[in-house]
Amino acid sequence: MVVRDVFHAKYGRGGELVALFKEMREMRAAPDFAHRILTDASGTFFTVVTETEVESLAAWEQQIKEAFSDPRFGEWFGRMTPLVETGHREFYNLEG
Repeated sequence: MVVRDVFHAKYGRGGELVALFKEMREMRAAPDFAHRILTDASGTFFTVVTETEVESLAAWEQQIKEAFSDPRFGEWFGRMTPLVETGHREFYNLEG
């Protein structure tokens, strides 16, 4: 599966959001987090998308459970949320 988290950053804050996602990717607490970080080339301004591949929905749920139980993630999440206006999550089956 591919999990896409789509975030609309507050105006002018997209770069800060990207930096935080790169920081999270480097944390040992989340080695599989955000294989790819994408930014808008068209459409809604300051859109940041993270894409993660997982074996299954159950594997993703376990990954999220582990992340939210790590205090480092909680601290990171506290710095991330003020940058975000809104967002949503999409799940896709990887066909090839």
